[in-house]
Amino acid sequence: METAEQNTKQVMEENEALKQLIELLNQQDMDRQSQDFMGIFWYVAGMQMQLTAMVDELQGVREQLSQMQENQPKSVTEKLMDKVAHLQEKITSLSECLSLVRNSLVETAQQAVSAFKEKGKAEMCKVLQTGISGVKSMLSDYRERLVDVMT
Repeated sequence: METAEQNTKQVMEENEALKQLIELLNQQDMDRQSQDFMGIFWYVAGMQMQLTAMVDELQGVREQLSQMQENQPKSVTEKLMDKVAHLQEKITSLSECLSLVRNSLVETAQQAVSAFKEKGKAEMCKVLQTGISGVKSMLSDYRERLVDVMT
């Protein structure tokens, strides 16, 4: 897992990249695009938070199951523990997938700002369109993995 210092550094870099893009979009009278981009970013961040909460809850379930082992047949609790551990791994994997989506959004923001500075608004729009298209593909993959976890 990441250290608190690495996490803080990442959040600061994300904030700076996103801040620059949002300011730039607003300066270019692209308020709707700015809101859409940030909406996607916050949606992904929210899903990540929910998955983290699920992993924490599953850890609590595992602890409760370990306490139940004394009262239940060993094979029953072992099977349940294995299933919970497997589910916890899958949810952690989903969270990692969302981290990739989030990183892709930040990278798109950085590239869009650079494209604007070098080549102008049209190039920035192309970079944003390409980046969002990639994120759409990643979220589609995420959806398939989520359906797999749910079934």
